[in-house]
Parts: sequence; C-alpha cells; structure tokens
Amino acid sequence: MSSTAVPAIAARDVHKVYRSGAEQLHVLRGVSLELHPGEAVAIVGGSGSGKSTLLHLLGALDRPSEGRIELGGQDIAGLDDDTLAGLRNRGIGFVFQFHHLLREFSALENVMMPALIAGRSAREAEDRARDLLAAVGLSEREDHVSTELSGGEQQRVAVARALVNEPLVLLADEPSGNLDGETSARLHDLLFRIRAERGVAMVLVTHNPELAGMADRILTLSQGVLHGEVRHEV
Repeated sequence: MSSTAVPAIAARDVHKVYRSGAEQLHVLRGVSLELHPGEAVAIVGGSGSGKSTLLHLLGALDRPSEGRIELGGQDIAGLDDDTLAGLRNRGIGFVFQFHHLLREFSALENVMMPALIAGRSAREAEDRARDLLAAVGLSEREDHVSTELSGGEQQRVAVARALVNEPLVLLADEPSGNLDGETSARLHDLLFRIRAERGVAMVLVTHNPELAGMADRILTLSQGVLHGEVRHEV
C-alpha cells in the first residue's frame, strides 16, 4: 500500500481529558492511528483502558480535548454539529454489541433509514437496502421486524445498516459480544467478507481473540496509550 495514500480515517496525537471541578481524568494520551481503505485494525485492552472512548472519537460521537481526527483526509474536529452529523452519517458505519434496531420497523426499513436521513430517494434507499440484505443473507427476512429475528440475524441487519451509505470506515464495538460462539464466528466471517468485497476500512474494538486475530493489525490500548503492534499478512 502506498504511504502517500490518503487514510480512510486517522487520529493524530489525540488526547481526551474529562474534567469535574478541579479533578482531571486523562483517558487518552497522544493516540495516533492511520487506517487505509480495506484495512482492518483490532484494538484490544482491559476494561477502562479507553477503547470505547477512542472509538467514539473516531466516529465523531465526541470531540478530542487535543489533537485531530481526520476522515478521508478532512479534519473533522472543528466542524459544527450539523455538518459533523451529516459527515458521520455518510462516512462512518457503526456496529455495536447491541444492534439498536428500531423495533417497530422491518429489517428493510431499518437498513434504509440512514440512506433516507442522508437525503437519498426512497427508491435508491430501498435498492441499496435490498442489495445489502442479500449480501448478508437476509433477503427472505427483509419484511420481518426485529423481534421476529434471531440475535445473529439482528446483528447482520445492523451490519447492512452500517454499510448502506457506503462509508469510508466501519467501526465495531464488541460486535459479537452478545452472541454465542457459533453465531459469532459466522458474524466475523461476514464482516471480513464485506471488507474484502467492498473495500471498507474497519476498526474492531474487541475482547474476542478470534476476531482480533483476523485483523491486519492488533493494537493494545493501555492507560490511554496505544502501542504494541502485531502485523499479519493480508
């Protein structure tokens, strides 16, 4: 991969400090990370190490105290809230431990929602949603509401929803943490198949060694510092 290629997402000397009166809690201390299109990075570390905080910063759900977050080469830290929300919806896909599907909506409608919010026509949103539900093996379940789907099916709908706007990067926070071993393995295979087919970059925060081992790089976050890299051949 060319070193001059623009990263899909990057953190540059990022610090995050929470303040309560005179007290300061330094959660992240000078974290830097570059992730290129089609690359998968796993971030591991103990509870309270700052993994979810870093993911929220990369996903523009929070702002760093210092440093820069770049999406497709664009510094997003200084954007106003409305502009940032639009960029987040178009450029970043999220998969969390709990799927957060809208209970009263069908699988198809759940996947369509981010595309409609982004201003795409109903026809385009529906076409994209059907394509992605087919990609995750749920064409025959698209009219079912979330309560009629298994846990694994719900997470596959969440993956399809995360990809409907063709984001630069997919951020996953313990995506299989609520699933049994066999269902987790199928979800992991799906994520990496989607990565290969669509070239989306992935950041995986996980305690699961099998999922972490599938990534191109494994990074450890400890006491707010990102370090310890293991490279795998792609």
